Amino acid sequence: MSPFLFLTLVSAVVCVVGILVIGRARRAARALDGEEVASRAGTQRFLAENWSMVEQTARETGMSDEEIAQVRSKLLGL
Repeated sequence: MSPFLFLTLVSAVVCVVGILVIGRARRAARALDGEEVASRAGTQRFLAENWSMVEQTARETGMSDEEIAQVRSKLLGL
């Protein structure tokens, strides 16, 4: 293997590993701040408060009654 090819492959591996490590660190930092949990709770509350509009939009976009019922049970706990 030529030294240039080896150096290119090693550089690529280092970059990919660096990107993965930085991504995990950012996700962990967000989870520590509670941003992710608060965001999910806010989204869930918004969907529950506006369920009739959510259901209407779901029907218009082609969701079946079964799929809507599954979403409702997960979201509203019914």
